Amino acid sequence: MKHALIKGIVEFIESDTRRPAKNWATAKVIEGPLMDGMNVVGDLFGAGKIFCRRWSKAPGGDETCSGVLQPYMGSRKSGKRAKTAGKVLLATAKGDVHDIGKNIVGIVLACNNYEIIDLGVMVPADKILKAAKEHNVDVIGISGLITPSLDEMVHVAREMQREKFTLPLLIGGATTSKAHTAVKIDPAYEQPVVYVLDASRAVGVVSNLLSKTQREDFVQSLKNEYVEVREAHRRKHGDKQLATIAAARDNSLKLNFSEKEITKPEFLGTKYLKIIHLRKFASASTGRRFSRLGK
Repeated sequence: MKHALIKGIVEFIESDTRRPAKNWATAKVIEGPLMDGMNVVGDLFGAGKIFCRRWSKAPGGDETCSGVLQPYMGSRKSGKRAKTAGKVLLATAKGDVHDIGKNIVGIVLACNNYEIIDLGVMVPADKILKAAKEHNVDVIGISGLITPSLDEMVHVAREMQREKFTLPLLIGGATTSKAHTAVKIDPAYEQPVVYVLDASRAVGVVSNLLSKTQREDFVQSLKNEYVEVREAHRRKHGDKQLATIAAARDNSLKLNFSEKEITKPEFLGTKYLKIIHLRKFASASTGRRFSRLGK
């Protein structure tokens, strides 16, 4: 399974998944070869060692794995499915059509018994908030791969604040960062805003946010960390003193042509050459190549 996910080979992954699922605890399959494979794929993609065409195959294999494992996710003793750990709404921000990372997060969370509400790509803030209310979700996750997604995530956070949401907001995607989350998004929303580096960390983050015993410490630690990140950002970017326009003009390049003799050109204006041979402008070898044109 791990080899198939890393190499993007999906032909035999269903049978390879079904075999251990019958004999092992489902969690062992998920937390073992399934997560091992996707973690390697994520690391390789982040390091630029595999690219979109090959990367897109791995989530397909992961979806096949999760589909095979779904019937085994319940309790083997009772024969009933385990109680849902929570509802998570996922969406790619408005203006962005990339969803590979979001899909992987959804699959990993689903394999850990979270119910996923996936709104797809190009989702505006009003649709996200409306769906969150309709489905009574516990967490909202926004993904983005291109730069405009960053501003849209800030807009979503502001809208959640304006409508007095109390849900945690997860932020993820290639263009996102802890610094952007701390400096731009977190100040726009009073509730927890968590930057999730990759899919393998999503389960731990959501688990902490929904835990009655761990949530408070987790959120406080996160807030303290964001304060440090913002302070570091301020020290690096916030104390720069910009020059006035007058000072900038005084510092412009000064040229004094009277200090150096300037050669007078042979002629001024436009000169037309009616007949010209390419041989005059080409090297010896190039001249032979264009001999016909030269005539």
